[in-house]
Order: sequence, then structure tokens, then C-alpha cells
Amino acid sequence: MSEIITIDLSSIDHPSLTSSSEGFIQVEAREQVFRCLIKDIKKPTRPKSSTDRPPELDVLTDRRHDALLVTARRGEGKTTFLTQILSAIADQSYKSFIAKEAVSNTVVPELYSLGIIDPTLIETKQNIVVVIIEKIRKAVLHRRKNIVDANEEYRQVEAALRKLAQGLYLLDGIGEQLYAGKDWVDPDFVLDEGLENAAAAHDFEIRFRQFISVAVSYVGCDAFVLAIDDVDTWFERGWPVLEALRKYLATTQLKIILSGDLDLYTLLVRRQQWDQMNPSFLRAEKMRAKFDGDSAIISKISRMVDSLQDQYLIKIARPENRVELRTLEYHADGVGLAFRGENIVDSIGERDFLAKMVSDLFGMNAPRDLDLYRQQIMRLPTRSALQLLAAASRNQAGVDSRPIALDTLRHISWTAVTSLGLDVSDTRNPNPSALIPALSHWLTRSRLWLPLARCYPDGAEAEKNLVAMYLGAALLDVFRRSPGRMIDYWIKVSLVREKFDRGEIPYRGPETEVTRDLESFISHVNATALESSVQFASRVASWEAIEGGREGTKQLVRGIRLSGASVPLGRIRETGPAARELYGLEYDGSKNGLDREAFRALVTGNHDDTRRLLSSLPPALRGFHSKLSNAGWQYGSRRGTEAAFQVYFANGIEDLAQRLSGSAGRVAMLALSRIVSGQQAESGNYSFLRLLGLLADVLEIGRSSSRRQLQAIVELVTQCSQPRSYPTPIALGGGNSESYLEFDSDQDDLAEFNPDIRSEAYVFERALLKWMHSNAVATADFGLAPITLARVWTRFTYTFGNIRDDLKHRESRYLGIYMHRTVIGFLHALGFELMRSANIRAPAKAASNPVRSGEVFVQLLKEIYQGDPQFRMTREFKFFDLIFSCPLWGFFIAREETDEVEKVRRLEPNDSIYQFYYDRLSQDLEETASFIFETQFRSSKPDEPPVDFDGLFFLLNTVQMQGGSEFDRTAGRTLRQRTEAWHRRTASGRANPAS
Repeated sequence: MSEIITIDLSSIDHPSLTSSSEGFIQVEAREQVFRCLIKDIKKPTRPKSSTDRPPELDVLTDRRHDALLVTARRGEGKTTFLTQILSAIADQSYKSFIAKEAVSNTVVPELYSLGIIDPTLIETKQNIVVVIIEKIRKAVLHRRKNIVDANEEYRQVEAALRKLAQGLYLLDGIGEQLYAGKDWVDPDFVLDEGLENAAAAHDFEIRFRQFISVAVSYVGCDAFVLAIDDVDTWFERGWPVLEALRKYLATTQLKIILSGDLDLYTLLVRRQQWDQMNPSFLRAEKMRAKFDGDSAIISKISRMVDSLQDQYLIKIARPENRVELRTLEYHADGVGLAFRGENIVDSIGERDFLAKMVSDLFGMNAPRDLDLYRQQIMRLPTRSALQLLAAASRNQAGVDSRPIALDTLRHISWTAVTSLGLDVSDTRNPNPSALIPALSHWLTRSRLWLPLARCYPDGAEAEKNLVAMYLGAALLDVFRRSPGRMIDYWIKVSLVREKFDRGEIPYRGPETEVTRDLESFISHVNATALESSVQFASRVASWEAIEGGREGTKQLVRGIRLSGASVPLGRIRETGPAARELYGLEYDGSKNGLDREAFRALVTGNHDDTRRLLSSLPPALRGFHSKLSNAGWQYGSRRGTEAAFQVYFANGIEDLAQRLSGSAGRVAMLALSRIVSGQQAESGNYSFLRLLGLLADVLEIGRSSSRRQLQAIVELVTQCSQPRSYPTPIALGGGNSESYLEFDSDQDDLAEFNPDIRSEAYVFERALLKWMHSNAVATADFGLAPITLARVWTRFTYTFGNIRDDLKHRESRYLGIYMHRTVIGFLHALGFELMRSANIRAPAKAASNPVRSGEVFVQLLKEIYQGDPQFRMTREFKFFDLIFSCPLWGFFIAREETDEVEKVRRLEPNDSIYQFYYDRLSQDLEETASFIFETQFRSSKPDEPPVDFDGLFFLLNTVQMQGGSEFDRTAGRTLRQRTEAWHRRTASGRANPAS
């Protein structure tokens, strides 16, 4: 018992039938069975001769139900176990498994195996007792062939058998009814034969015991052992077996071993007890309970059945004779398991083997995840677990076993998957893009978003855990072949599940129905369609724009959400709110108004005036106006009579993008979608999710073998940068998502699009292609487990919520800062969770989320790129490095601390993050990294030269974020005081005021 059990995985499909062979798992159960088999074997007592009474009327004082019950779930190896037990009896090796203390003397009782009977294979007309008698007779006849001097003993066996045969009329399926027939009206028949036959039937058990006794003695053993398998699988066959045990098979010289699932035995017995209740009686008691509940006994019947059920099973198989076959987990945690096989050198410990298997098949490496998956695998039925382990063992010799292991897992979980309503063929679609929409449809229809969307087996139900493991492995296989689908999983699955988890969409409906809100949401976002995550994210924004699809809402509810921030599109029509939001002052010329004339005088004023005025602006706007002032822009309107507002002070996102050069103009539009209200009014939505969706599609282009990858990227970026409208649910008039086509922009048709992709205007697109080639996107394995991706998204969702809530008017509530912090928050969530997934301890200082400052992200980047080199060897690092080094982020993140805040923070996070980013980008793009983000902002006036910006950070800060937190009426006080002081100085006629 103290030795580790070593299992040969190469022999799983053809296991050894000997219980002494290496790899026998149920060692503890085997010893328990043999202890029970040799216990209390006694010959039946001979009736005492007496002149007072016949011995046939004496009570059988030694009558004893001594059957063993080997119980386990289906697939736990009960039949194999019985076969090995009987083989050990047949070859006499069982004696070596019996501890010395188990026998009262040094002689171990001799056992004789009668083999196995499967009741499901017995014909309807056969009786189990007759089958047993026939097996014993075979043993007797075989014995007779091998001995010549036991004729008298053989005649005793034959006599006992003939005497027993007289009573076979008693058994079901044999002969006619005992007291039927016309002969029973003949007195001579009754006296001469009838009563004798009746006595033979009534004394059948006594005669059966006597037959067993002489047969055991003749064969030369102490007891016969017979196994009866699968009694619990077929009620019509199983119940007669149990009744035969109860009535006749109560002798210690015939050891019966039953096998089956105790729960199924319970159902079998319970059904029979209920069948004994007359249906008319039950109906009468139910009716009586309706009118006179106190006197009705219907409520007591169930308790009576429970008692009958328990006592029946206790009589047939006493608790001390019940042997449970344990799961692999029990043995692994006890004596321990090891595996060997054709593809395994020597042997390998169970935990080491499973750690590699779980990493390869499920993509899990952290200890808590390895422990969970180990538990789930080792708790599977033994047959299923060993099949999966054997399939995975082929990878131990360097052979890729993942397809074989995944296929094995698919078949193991087939019943569980289909029972939950998912068609297994939907998980085998060769198109990688098809699995996630199929899962969305199934999760919605089956109301399983909360327990199974993360594909993580941490639930209480074994069936759902098995399905979760299979879906996790199937998705990981897709992610390995198609890394862009991981981003689809974030947007199409994780995002939706977070909405349910946070109560944003009602999830619980009637028992058999999904809620209307859930159906409406899934239909609106077109979750079951094979389309880009860019479109999905935009439709989510159009749903949220009316407060989660609230029925009857025609006006848009502007605000800042994960799906995007509300922004103006073109011309600034609501100048007052824009001026208040960006500058903290009114648009008009009131006392609290924004003095645009002071800015108009920058080009003619002295340096001190310019410095004072710019210093009164928040850092988010100061960089923009500094650039304009240095370039000599005049802030004048076209009429030249007043200072302009649009372009110089505020911008709509589409108008801003049109003024930007080359790639920057397209990149600025990538995050934008138009939302159409129920009043057919359009509003802008600026979404980080659209950028992620674009990356998913770009990675799929990089995975393809097409020679036109650059052309495909240019077309993709151009298409995603075209303004497209997405109506809210009410704008669709109750229609489904197919109606979106009528809202598409005329510019979406790219059939004739044929740009010169070699021009400098497409430097960004070429950078994307070079970035993918440098990271070997076409061939590398970036696949991560769905639960890892889900954890990233959960952390990012919470980070985003805190970022949004912390945005302050005229301090940080600017579109550029919002995008900068969102990008940093996402990259931090990705890096931190991937380090945890790779079982690399992240620095404690990086555990909190970057909300106001990227300091924690700096700590994380130092650990990732300068810390433990072990992480840089993992698939998790490979994916983080790929996403972190994407050229897209450089357009949105700030370069310096003073771009975002007045006072430089610890570690100078903006400077440090961008330096990490630029250094990493330079490895892929080399000299291109120095000018890829160069952006020119153009004026419509010929005397105002283009202004150079490094990225979009300052430019986006001039786009109003509509909705959100409260307006701080004191926010523009410093700017107003500076402009008032400037007016006083200029009014006094001093050309160079000192202060």
C-alpha cells in the first residue's frame, strides 16, 4: 500500500487482466474484497434428527445475506476490476493480497471462481438461479474429468442436484404454475406427486444450500465466487437478480459480488417499492388529502418508501460489504501515481505529467489553475481520465499530441456537451471565426453566460465543468491557429459576460426562457454573425447610447462608457457646452466668457504675455496652443473681425481628422462611429474597443499566406476609418441588425479603391505589416486560455470604470487623456494577468491599477523587460510583447509628464512608458519608428503653416467629451483672470507690461 502506483498509459486500450500486474489501481478495494470473501465461510448446519418434528420445518439459523457490492460511477472500471479479482482467484494469486491479520489461522480459505454474469445478456426466459446452477455443474463435471476415485462424492452432488431440480417449478420463467392444471383435481395426483412437488418448491432454498455444500466439497474449495455485473443498468433484468439474492442465495459458501452504481441501485429499488403501491389507492389518498389532509396518509407514503428502500439494500448488501472504487484523485492524493508508456522515458510523476498536459491542452500554468484542472481530470470516471491521459502522453516524446488529446476530450465530453444543448459539430468548424458566434448563440439560448462563458471548470456541477474544459481547449486550439480571435473573445464574449455580471443586462428570467433584454441585446449587436469585432463594438455603443437599450428612448444619453465616449462629429454647433467643458468658461462675451481675443493677440504680443496665457491653460490644452502660437497661427475667423472658435479652441472629430496629414487622419477616425438616435440625429462615439477590433483583423491578415498583405491592411484601415452609422434599437423601428446596411456610409464601397501603398501617406500601414513580420505573426503560437483572457478583461473593465470616474473637468476630462489612460490601463491589465498566468510573480507595486498615473505600469514594464528572464520565454510574454509593441498605441499615448499634469509624478510615468514603448518599437521598425507618428495639423488659411504634432494626444484634447461628470464652475478662473489682466495692461497703453 505504500508503493506508488505506476500506470502504463500505452496499455490503456488493452489492459492486463491480472490483478498482480503493474498499474493495478484499486489496490485498497482489492484487499477489502478479498477480506470479505474469506470471512465467515461456514458449511450449512446439518438438521438434527429428532422424533419430535421433521427437520424441514426447522428455522435456518445460519441464513445470511453475504453479497458484496462493488459500487462506482459509470466508467470507473467496475467490470475490469471484477475481471482482475476473478483472475486472481483463478490463478490463486489472491492469497498474496490477504494480510495475515485478516485470517484467524495460517490457512487462507480456498476460493473457486465461477466467472461473471451480466444480467443484461441473459434472455428474458432465463432465470439467474438456473444460470448459477449451470455454472456450478460445469465446475463439477470438469472436476470429475480430472479425478477417478471420488465417485461416491459425485453421486452425492448428482443426487442433490436432482433433488434441487424438483423445485425449479418455483422459479419464474420455468414450467407452468405450481398449482395450475387439471391434475390438481385428482386426489391420487395430489397425494402421489403434487404435494411432493410442492414440498420441493417450498424447500428450494434448503436444497439449493445442500447442493452448494456438496458441490464445494467435491470441487475441493471452501466457497464459490460469482460476480454479477451491471445489475443496475436495466431494471427488468436487475430486479429479478436482487430478488434471487434475497430469497435463495443466502449461503456463505456462495460468495456473490454485485457491481453497479449505488445511486442507480437506489432508483431500482425505489421504483419497485412505488410499483407495489396500487395506483387506485394512491389516487384515492391524493383526493382525500385535498379534502381531509389530516386523515390522509399520502404524505407518509414517501417516507415509508424511503425506509423500505434503505432496508432492502441493507439486507441485500450490508454496509460492511460495500466496496467503493475510488477515483484517480483519491489514489493520487494517497499512495501517489506515476505514469509510463512508449512515449515516456522511464516514468513521470502524476503532478509533473498533468502540469505539462494542462499547459499544452488547456494553456494553464499558474498553480491554482493547475490544481483545479488536476482535480477535474482526476475526478473524471477512471476510464475517461485514463483515455485522456493516454492521448496526452504522446506529447512527452516531443510529438504534438494536442490534436489527439483534444479529439479524445471531445468524445469524453460529447454527452455532456449535447445535454446542455450545444451541437458538437459547431465546435469543430474549420473556420476559426465561426466558433465564437456559435458559442454566443448557445450561451444565450441555454442561459449559460455566467457559468460557462469563461470556459473555466470551477462550478459545482461536474457535467458543466467537463463542458467548460472542452470548450476551453477548443477555443485555445482556435486561438493558436488564429490569434486575432483572442481579441474577438474579449469583445464578443468577455464584454458581454461582464455586462451580465454587473447587472447591466437582466440575466435571470423564467426557468425555460431567456430574458427579453438579453435576447434584444444579442440580436441588436448581431452576436451570432461572422463579422468584425469593430462592428460588434460599434453596435454595443449604439445599444448603450440609450441607457442599455431602454425601450422607447429616442434621444441619445451622452456619456463616457467602455463602448466609447460621446463626441461631436463635424462643426461645433453647441459652442457653449464645448467651451465650458474644455476651458471652464462660457462661449459668449459675458463676464465668465472665454476671451478668444486674448489668444488672437498671441502672434503680436510679447513673449511674457504668451507664457502667462499658456500657463493658465490645463496641460492637456497647453501643448496644443503652444504649437499653434509657435507656428504663428492667428486664431482669426474667415471674416477676420473676430477670433474663431472651431479649429483653434474646439474641434469635431471628423473635422479634426480631415485637417490631419496622411496616416494620422485615418488613425484618428479608427475609433469613431456614428450613432443614430430615434430622432434620426447623429452623434459621434469614440471607442477604444474599435481599435482592439482593428487589431484582431490586422492579426488575421498577418496570419494569412497572401502576398497582398499590405494591400489588405491598407484596405482594412481605410474601411474602418470611413464614417459609418449605427442606429439605436428604436431607430431601427424594432427591426433586427440586418437593417444596418441602410445606414452605411456611401464611402464604404471600396471596390474601386486602388491607392499607391508605397507613398508616405501609408507609413502606418507599412509599419503594421513590418511589426507583424518582426513578431512572426504568421507562424508563432500566441494562444492563451479563455480564462486568462477573461481575467485580463475583468481587470481592464474595473480599471476603466475607475479611470472614467476619476476624470475631472478641465483637469483630466479630455479625449486625449481619456484615450491615453485607457490604453495604459488595458496594457497594464494584459501584462499583469499574463504574468500571473505564466506563474511569474508580478511586483507587489504593480498590483494596483493605473487610474490617475501610469506609475504601476512602469513598475510592471521594468519587471517584464528587465526582471526575471523566465517570463520572457513564455507564450504569455510573446503575446504581451506583440500587443505592447503595436504601432497603433503611439498615436494615443502621451510623451511627457507635462503633457498630462502640472507636477511631475514619481518615476515620471509618461516619459518612462513612452521610452519603453519607443525602444521596443524601434526593434521592429528601426528608423521608421522616429517618424511614424509625425502628424501635421493643417489650417484652411494659406498664411497659417501646418503644425507638427507627435501623435494625436494634444489634438484629441480639443475634441469635447459630451456628458460625464459635473461642471466645475471655478475651473476657468485662472484663465479668466489672466485674460482680464492682459486687457487691463493693453488698455493702459503699455506695450510691454511687466506683470
